[in-house]
Amino acid sequence: MRKLSDWFTYAMLLAIIIINVMGRSERERTPTLPPELGPALPKAKPSDPQLIVELDAPSSAVGTAFAIDDKGTWLTARHVVDGCDQVALELGKRKYVKVHVQKVSRNSDTALLISKWKRPPFARDFFTRRRVGERGYFLGFPQGDPGELTGTLLGRHRMTVRGRYKSSEQVLAWVETGRSKGLNGSIGGISGGPAFDKDGEIIGLVTAESPRRGRIYTVTPASLAKIVPRFIAKDDTVKADAFTPQNYHVRANKYRSSRRIAQAICLVKS
Repeated sequence: MRKLSDWFTYAMLLAIIIINVMGRSERERTPTLPPELGPALPKAKPSDPQLIVELDAPSSAVGTAFAIDDKGTWLTARHVVDGCDQVALELGKRKYVKVHVQKVSRNSDTALLISKWKRPPFARDFFTRRRVGERGYFLGFPQGDPGELTGTLLGRHRMTVRGRYKSSEQVLAWVETGRSKGLNGSIGGISGGPAFDKDGEIIGLVTAESPRRGRIYTVTPASLAKIVPRFIAKDDTVKADAFTPQNYHVRANKYRSSRRIAQAICLVKS
């Protein structure tokens, strides 16, 4: 009887071990769910953190612009083209097309450009309420070279611009979480570049940075909705390509290669 009891005990222990191993293997095969997003982005408040930007006198510089329709309309940052004697888009090595600054916003860091160079626009979403912690992707020409970054939404800030001109507006603050390999320091030159959400839709435009704090600031979707003319209707046939932390480099290279995102050149006569 003792031997039979011992075998029964061993069998029970073996069954428990197998069940535990199988359960652990099953748990290991189950993918880890992404962290939950935070609350919906709150409305602007007087207590929102302040961001002060000092602009020097106009000088020749570079920024980024992107197509907003298929008729030659482009969007960039106001401070990229403000005070320029000539503005152009770079289409390739030593290939440029002159553009006309059609409209400059007095309420946000945005400007519309008109060019004979026509490229397909991007899908956009100016009205979905954003969520704290959601991921954004920022494409353009930091330091004058092709590059891109990604980050998570922190909240709203109020940006006050001083110097060359004065303005005040609500912007979105992002915590940088990744960037192009080899890109170090300032991301100056990406100003005016598009900000995409995970679905591949335009939700902002890069306006400022804080390298020491690892922050990227973008014009709000509401401000973009105001600068983009009503006659530029949203084209529901435009296909959006989803972004991930693994593929945003590929997306960025594709969009720059097709010149839907271009380098904006500001020339100021000395």
